[in-house]
Amino acid sequence: MLIAKQRGDSGYSQEEIELVKAVAAQARLIIECLGNLQKQTGRQARELVLHEVDRLNRDFLTLASHELRTPLTGIKGNLQLSQRRLETLKRHLAEQPERASAHLEHAQQSLAQAAQSARLQERMVRDLIDDARIQANQLGLSLKSCDLLALINVAVMKQQASVPEHTIELENLTTEHTMPVLADAGRITQVLTLYLANALNYSPAERPVTVQVRSSDDLVRVSVHDEGAGIPLEEQGRLWDRFYRGKGSAVQHELDLSLGLSFYLSQALIERHHGSVGVESEPGHGATFWFTLPIARSAA
Repeated sequence: MLIAKQRGDSGYSQEEIELVKAVAAQARLIIECLGNLQKQTGRQARELVLHEVDRLNRDFLTLASHELRTPLTGIKGNLQLSQRRLETLKRHLAEQPERASAHLEHAQQSLAQAAQSARLQERMVRDLIDDARIQANQLGLSLKSCDLLALINVAVMKQQASVPEHTIELENLTTEHTMPVLADAGRITQVLTLYLANALNYSPAERPVTVQVRSSDDLVRVSVHDEGAGIPLEEQGRLWDRFYRGKGSAVQHELDLSLGLSFYLSQALIERHHGSVGVESEPGHGATFWFTLPIARSAA
């Protein structure tokens, strides 16, 4: 506000000074109100954005859980049915010419490859769903008291059966026959299966994969060692990053199609069990992936 004075007039009157003060106070109040309104509008906009992101996350989880898994279930079911029918037909044609049997062998091989592809696609979808749940902070765990050694034994036996040409050695370096942990058994098995599959994929068939279990204080440490080419030091820390793929990696194994999520998800799962993960490797001397979990000691 500008108050003009004619030449020759004396200084400002008290009333003019008070008027300027009142107008200045009103102006300051208006500015503060506008600032508060802007902040409120900003908060409301952020809340609307967060609400919309949350809604999109929920919609994606619903879509992935129902729409994406439904065709995979049908593919797997039909493939398994076809495999059983071919086995029956092969038995019936046991006395037929060798040529017919050879055709059946080829068909079985194709079906087995299709079944493997379906399993891979299912795992990729499952990883994407888990990742979306983590980003939305909606990943839940079913924590129960369970025996970690039993989980390890089952995981080792399943992986050994899938690749009989490899050898998996299990070393329990503790003095315990059971190792109680409070955990989601399915999620811990998921991490164990990843570690084992990774070691088997990159280890020579003539060299064993070694699984070790150690305990100290209130922690149990599980490690899986392979005799593969090893991992460069600059890549070891980044293996756990979301969507990370190693430099120059080629699609040679199923894990190469993991979208860079498998180890990231493993770290997230173990950390939600109050444990930690890590890798130790020297190029040319294999790699050791490990994780720790708190031991569930019974109350005295």
